[in-house]
Amino acid sequence: MKQVICAAEELKPGEMRSARFGPMPIVVIRSDDGSLYGLLDKCLHQGGQLSRGKLLRAMNGATLGDYHEEDDRVIVKCPWHGYEYDIRTGCTLFDQERRVRTFNVREEDGQVVVET
Repeated sequence: MKQVICAAEELKPGEMRSARFGPMPIVVIRSDDGSLYGLLDKCLHQGGQLSRGKLLRAMNGATLGDYHEEDDRVIVKCPWHGYEYDIRTGCTLFDQERRVRTFNVREEDGQVVVET
């Protein structure tokens, strides 16, 4: 199954867009480098819409208070209770075994397209 979400120019780097893929709510994300990602738009915790959350750089640090941004990892933070998900894998940051479903997203003929 394949579905057009929007025109490619309508989704700028660093932006998200909520949509439906068949019966499923999804969030399509264009990272700062232009890559496209798709996640189920439903937090594992209590079902909050990830598309209403924030895109952030993942933080890492060896000691408490000594954090720095990871250049290659962007996360989406749920607006309800703060669960954080890697946009590439759908995995939560606190447990790599817990993840939301991901979807294949690409540009095709000037449009953002999702497919299974």
